[in-house]
Amino acid sequence: MQLEDAPEHVELLESLFRMVHTLKGNSGLFDVPEMIRVLHACEDLMDAVRRRQVAYSEVLADRLLDAMDFVAMLCDGLEMEAEQADPHAQEAVQIANSLRQLIGEHAGVESAVDDVARIGDAQDRGAAIVAAPAAGQALPLRAIPEPLRRQAFAQAQAGGELHWIAYRPSRECFFQGDDPFHRAREVPGFIWGRIDAPAGWPPLAELNAYDCVLHFQIVAAASQAELMEYFRYVPDQVELTQLAAQWLAPAPAPAERASAGAHAEPAQDPIDAVMAEIFAIQRQILQSEANMGWQDGRTQAVASTLMNCCRSIGNLELIGELEIARQQSLQLRSCDPLLAWLNANPLPLQRGPVASVASVASVASVASAEAGAEAAEAVAVEVRQESLPQPEALSRQEPPQVQLQPPAPPLRENLPEESARAGRRAEESLSGNKSVKVEQVKIDRLMNLIGEMVVSKNALPYLAQRAEDQFGVRELAREIKAQYAVINRIAEEMQDAIMQVRMMPVSVVFQRFPRLVRDISRKLGKEVQLVLVGEETEADKNIIEALADPLIHIVRNSLDHGLEGPEQRRASGKPALGSLTISAAHEGDQVVIVIEDDGKGIDPALIKRKAYQKGLIDEAQLERISDQEAVNLVFSSGFSTAEVVSDLSGRGVGMDVVRNAVEKVNGSLALHSVSGKGTRLQISLPLSMAVTKVMIIESDGQLFGVPMEHVMETVRVPRSSLHFANSSAKMVLRGHILGLKGINQILGIAAEQKTNADGEVAVLVVRVGGQSVGLVIDDFRETVDVIQKPLLGILGGLSLYSGSALMGDGSVLMVLNTREMF
Repeated sequence: MQLEDAPEHVELLESLFRMVHTLKGNSGLFDVPEMIRVLHACEDLMDAVRRRQVAYSEVLADRLLDAMDFVAMLCDGLEMEAEQADPHAQEAVQIANSLRQLIGEHAGVESAVDDVARIGDAQDRGAAIVAAPAAGQALPLRAIPEPLRRQAFAQAQAGGELHWIAYRPSRECFFQGDDPFHRAREVPGFIWGRIDAPAGWPPLAELNAYDCVLHFQIVAAASQAELMEYFRYVPDQVELTQLAAQWLAPAPAPAERASAGAHAEPAQDPIDAVMAEIFAIQRQILQSEANMGWQDGRTQAVASTLMNCCRSIGNLELIGELEIARQQSLQLRSCDPLLAWLNANPLPLQRGPVASVASVASVASVASAEAGAEAAEAVAVEVRQESLPQPEALSRQEPPQVQLQPPAPPLRENLPEESARAGRRAEESLSGNKSVKVEQVKIDRLMNLIGEMVVSKNALPYLAQRAEDQFGVRELAREIKAQYAVINRIAEEMQDAIMQVRMMPVSVVFQRFPRLVRDISRKLGKEVQLVLVGEETEADKNIIEALADPLIHIVRNSLDHGLEGPEQRRASGKPALGSLTISAAHEGDQVVIVIEDDGKGIDPALIKRKAYQKGLIDEAQLERISDQEAVNLVFSSGFSTAEVVSDLSGRGVGMDVVRNAVEKVNGSLALHSVSGKGTRLQISLPLSMAVTKVMIIESDGQLFGVPMEHVMETVRVPRSSLHFANSSAKMVLRGHILGLKGINQILGIAAEQKTNADGEVAVLVVRVGGQSVGLVIDDFRETVDVIQKPLLGILGGLSLYSGSALMGDGSVLMVLNTREMF
């Protein structure tokens, strides 16, 4: 959607292509042909856009979004384990064809699309490997062992197809669930293979172990179609070259070599070459100077490497002599005994019954790591045919377990100073910040425990009071209060720390709005610019999750009812492009989310007329209510201003659902609108629902709790300052008229509200629905943190109470629902 506004933005274009490419690569891990078909078409289309063959447009974005919806639907079906066999094949074909049509509409691209379409089933998924013959001498055919080369030559002469495969896995293949080594070994008709390492390894501190930098060279007796099918999910990582028989002509026989000349040097056995290199490296290690603190470790490492060499060639007799030399070197703390053993056993060593290049490869890798990166560059690992199943047996045997051994840790004394520093930096980097994934249920348990701690620490003030009043131990009461202050501070810090773990950014909800606004505005024929502010603002996970549906309702209403069409906006002197802003910010201990548009606003007269027609207000209320009260009628159940029922509006379900959802998480709504200018809806939500701060009030000897988010202030006024009109009381507070209600009257308590010794009444000023109201009570008490529990059973029908809480002295505190009270 960002590319619609900036279709030439190269970074955005490349980023989108990489995302689609990654999805396509991951889809190959699963047997979901519909997903593979669609994502391959997406990648082909984005590749054409990237190559400037197709222009990025709104239509193209629509089809990509439709494809992503389809893929998301398939993913949801797999997660629910409800996917049936091939249920969306026809839809996948239609989506893929619609994507490829955008490529075909461009001149010069039709033939390429036709070529892809003509390939078989695997190629229909987008797998196309270009096989370009190359000169035989350009390939490292000399690396193939002579027996295997003769076998390949015989197959080529018999008319079989031979291919040289250059397989270069993506650096990110491990993150895509790929196993390149397994893929290379399982190539159809495998004859020979080799793994090539990069020319130069980066320093240890910069080495990324999760980057695949190895390349594979393979010779296989298989047809191009078989290989194309096998590599269909990684076609961009493979190059095929068909091998001619003459390129594989075997080397001259021994008699022919003798007739060529007596001075021809025999070819060195590859095992002897590897062994010679390993022994030379170990001799260098033993002859180098070393810190005496590392002497024993160096001796052990060299001896282990040499023993592995003897085992790999099957010569177990030398291991006993080598063990004696190792023990002598450890006792003398000198390398001389091991050096003497090396000098007494010149290469080549006598071999046992089993020896192969593949078996020596692990030893070579260990030795190379000990000697440093320079020696590692010279080691090439070959996978001999003897360690793999024959082509005709591939379908019958289990995959062979041919492994490359990981290199041993480098010996610190053998590294240059810079390499040692790099090693230390690499070790230090492991101790950096880590992220731990924790189940939600464990975090909820922590919140419950801290809630119980809050209740328990609230018992300490009661205990201190009893110590002073009942037992007369004032000094003990002071110590209890001092400890309470310490425990209270620790509990608050723990509560804050655990709440931080549960925090999530509102971007989790905001991220769905760009697509929603784009689709709805285009459906309504409106031009809308969405502005998101404060996406990094955090709130409790439960609050964020409860916020999703209400915000969707509000955004839909803003687009349908609030913002005008382009012609209507121009007629009223506004730009054709409307603006919808969604912002989030912290205000105190609350999260405030504001949804604001510059549309036509809400007409109070229209609201009053609609409400009267639907029977929501009577004639007396129609004449009496203010414009702001009329605007708040949109939250009434069943209210709607839409003339025609559509899939967006007209059913009378929306804003009342929003209000109920917000109030359910102890939030509040405030709606302000100016006709012709726009509408502003503010949602105030608590940061967390786990612990609630309440003010305790008293009336007729009973205690009640009022949530602090509704408390504005506490005042005491003379009873003579109260004014009564139409059976309701009012007072003037700082120049404003404040309506009053007695708590005893609301709760049905048969008692008069008490005054203090000065004849003053206590008034708790609360704010509900954007308006201030005064609650007349008997007295104010302290504020406390409580764990509020909902009322269940018969008590659940008492709408004047939002819940109950357990106090420190064991009593139960009823928490008032101020919205229902007024």
